[in-house]
Amino acid sequence: MNKKIKLLAILFISLFIFGCNSQNVEGFDYGRVENNKYLNSFFDFEISIPPTWVVQTKEQTDNLVEVGENLIAGDDENMKAIIKASEINSANLLVVFKYEVGSPVEYNPSFVLIAENLKNAPGVKKGSDYLFHARKLLLQSQVQHDYIDEEFKKEIINNQEFYLMNSSINYAGFNIKQVYYTTIKNGFSVNAIITYVNEEQKNELEKVINSLIFDK
Repeated sequence: MNKKIKLLAILFISLFIFGCNSQNVEGFDYGRVENNKYLNSFFDFEISIPPTWVVQTKEQTDNLVEVGENLIAGDDENMKAIIKASEINSANLLVVFKYEVGSPVEYNPSFVLIAENLKNAPGVKKGSDYLFHARKLLLQSQVQHDYIDEEFKKEIINNQEFYLMNSSINYAGFNIKQVYYTTIKNGFSVNAIITYVNEEQKNELEKVINSLIFDK
């Protein structure tokens, strides 16, 4: 995979995963992977992982995030402060690539699951509220996006309400696209983010998203 494209994938992943102290929340669960499923008891949900896709370890995720933080912030001290502040609220639940990082492919599609504690953001009542602020963060990053939704579509996935935000960026000959799926659960935003460059990859990733089931 082209080095620049690899770095851009890392940047996208780390826009919302900056480490976590959410374990301080009673009963908080980072989840586990069993039999090609990610299971989380705190949020009471599961999602199916394609058998050949590659789940990142905590160490691998931390390394990706560290590189991504530097790419996002650059020399912008304000962005560095935003990233630092987010470290006490956000939890990296799951990072999955279709191929091993560094594989000889043009682009490596991915999906991630991230939770953010909303105790200091009481005005965030639904996914669209969270995405409003997420959009502002994307616009402040060092990466120039070609498109970001201004309005957020509501979608019901297996009886759970999500709001969606699409974004795209043209880089090194690729039109790289993302879809952010956000719902509110147990005082957290739960975010699933897919990243891809073509419709085939998008269709694969949407199948993963549509396997997400919350217990009521």
